[in-house]
Amino acid sequence: MGKLKDQVALVFGATSGIGKATVDLFVQEGAIVYFCGRRLERGAAIEKEWQEKGGSAFFIPCDGTVDEQVKELVATVIAKEGKIDVLVNNVGVSLPGPLLEMDLEKNFDVTMDVNVKSYLRVLKEVIPVMVQQKCGVIVNTSSVGGITPMPSHLAYTMSKAAIIRLTKSLALEYAGDGIRVNAIVPGLTDTEINEGNEDFIKEIVKTIPLGRIASSEEIARGILFLACDDSSFITGTELIVDGGESL
Repeated sequence: MGKLKDQVALVFGATSGIGKATVDLFVQEGAIVYFCGRRLERGAAIEKEWQEKGGSAFFIPCDGTVDEQVKELVATVIAKEGKIDVLVNNVGVSLPGPLLEMDLEKNFDVTMDVNVKSYLRVLKEVIPVMVQQKCGVIVNTSSVGGITPMPSHLAYTMSKAAIIRLTKSLALEYAGDGIRVNAIVPGLTDTEINEGNEDFIKEIVKTIPLGRIASSEEIARGILFLACDDSSFITGTELIVDGGESL
């Protein structure tokens, strides 16, 4: 029996990288998975792949920065399944640049809208469902940048630090409703966002005790741990999966 057998999961931001790996792993573990993103062809291809394999993965187009789309996303899942057992927040952007060269509207505001406010939008829709259920699990994707400084990534690191504080606050606020809230904190991971940055990756690898970057599947396994009953007495914490990069 899978670790998420018959659980309804919503993976918010999942057409590539860590999000897609999470969808794949959750379906393998028996979950009914709804996932969203802005890349329609990618999402449809993932859904088709799992349909052909007999898995339950359903793509819903959604832009996390648009309130009405987020509301419609959650309403669609509830209309079809009547519940949401697991929410994984995974949307994110990284717009590097030093403070003195930063365009506050194009860099800082956009980063915060995607990396923080998108989480808040979906949480405002999903948490009332979980409160009514008296159970639920939320996993928020942060980053090692949220716990260690990253030069020229001011907006990104601030946004990811905010996700850790958000996680702890929600864990306290909703523990009495049977809701667990934790954060996954990935180190540098082999995803599309890092393609073409081989020189940068080589320099970062020198600082990682395990001597390499993570695969998306390794991060997804951490998310699965936080989402399933293996972590049933864990809430309000951050699981760091970084090969020792933050030590």
